[in-house]
Amino acid sequence: MKRAESKEVGRLIASECLSVRVRRLGRVITRIYDAALAPHGVSTAQLNLLAAIAVGDGARPGDLTRLLEVEKSTLSRDLKRMDQLGWIRSDAALPGRGRFVTLTPAGSWLLIEVREAWEKAQAAAQAELGRTPFAQLRKALPSPLTARGPARAHPMTSAPGERSAALSAATSASAGRAAPRQRSRARRRGGTGP
Repeated sequence: MKRAESKEVGRLIASECLSVRVRRLGRVITRIYDAALAPHGVSTAQLNLLAAIAVGDGARPGDLTRLLEVEKSTLSRDLKRMDQLGWIRSDAALPGRGRFVTLTPAGSWLLIEVREAWEKAQAAAQAELGRTPFAQLRKALPSPLTARGPARAHPMTSAPGERSAALSAATSASAGRAAPRQRSRARRRGGTGP
């Protein structure tokens, strides 16, 4: 009896869990951007950091973790690599305020150089998702820059009902479109797909 119940619960979670769909969607979209950015030697995560640092004319690592909602260890690893590549510079901030990270001229040029590749990735992501789900996701997950306003409100604190409905609709629609593409890619490689 427990085996049948666990199978039923497993099927429910596998077919209905928003987390599973969002993580899968994240991997699909990240592959699109990473492929477009690869010729420039930058990853999507690094590009997001470069953009956030550029917009703020520099930033403290703690602010970046909150703004981009990344783990401290992940951020430290990415910043260290970006520093080694010469894209950022880390200086001491005011006493007791930690480090302050700014773009180097090479980091600024890289950000400008990748714009066309990013725009192509943005168009490819929209094509993969479809125009309506793409717009719904943009509405459901506002820009992290929204948090930079005077009240510094967290971008995910307003209109939760609207966000969850839009996010659910967008991930359902895009997951349905992504699965046949993944199966056809897997068949071309000799596999069976998901």
